[in-house]
Amino acid sequence: MSVYRMTKFTSSDFDKATEFLDSLREMVSGADAECIDVISLGDGKGVVIAKYETQAKMDAATHLNRQAFAKLVEAGLVDGNSIAGQTGEVAFSF
Repeated sequence: MSVYRMTKFTSSDFDKATEFLDSLREMVSGADAECIDVISLGDGKGVVIAKYETQAKMDAATHLNRQAFAKLVEAGLVDGNSIAGQTGEVAFSF
């Protein structure tokens, strides 16, 4: 059963943050996620939703996820205090 990591954040410039993400593509590809979506919630707020095949794969990717967010914070594109993550597994699918 698939598992998900959802990480909410706030960006001072969401467009620049998403442009910067392209420079992290190779690093993030090592996370072995089935997919990673970055979603704008408006007003500089966003959420990253990453889908993994297993809990073990998600756990193994934790350090890469932290590194990616650290680079966004260092670049001044994400407020480090705004980063909040949750995990969950699929309960039902249509």
